[in-house]
Amino acid sequence: MRAVPALLALVALAACGGDAQRRSQPAPKGDPGLKVWVAQGCGSCHTFAPAGATATIGPNLGLSLGGRSRDYIRESIVAPNARVPGGGTSIMPADFAKRISKPELDALVNFIAQGVRAR
Repeated sequence: MRAVPALLALVALAACGGDAQRRSQPAPKGDPGLKVWVAQGCGSCHTFAPAGATATIGPNLGLSLGGRSRDYIRESIVAPNARVPGGGTSIMPADFAKRISKPELDALVNFIAQGVRAR
């Protein structure tokens, strides 16, 4: 029975930021953070109304990040295991600090922070 959760975690990891997700969405116009969101495939795992994303693998960011600081949002992206209850492991990839540049990360954090405040 342990193989099923492990298999689901692998499927989720493959989907998060996957090339197929990036190719299937048109390039967004406007907000640079939205561009990073799409380029990294964030919408393949998360629900987030400002991005038009409705995936349910990861948390709904509008709910889970409401009222959180930009620092908290940044840490949630670059160190997703930092706040997992009981010292567990998140299925979110932990390499976003290496995948995207600091300006891209700043833009993504700003996009998410503005979106959770606008609710």
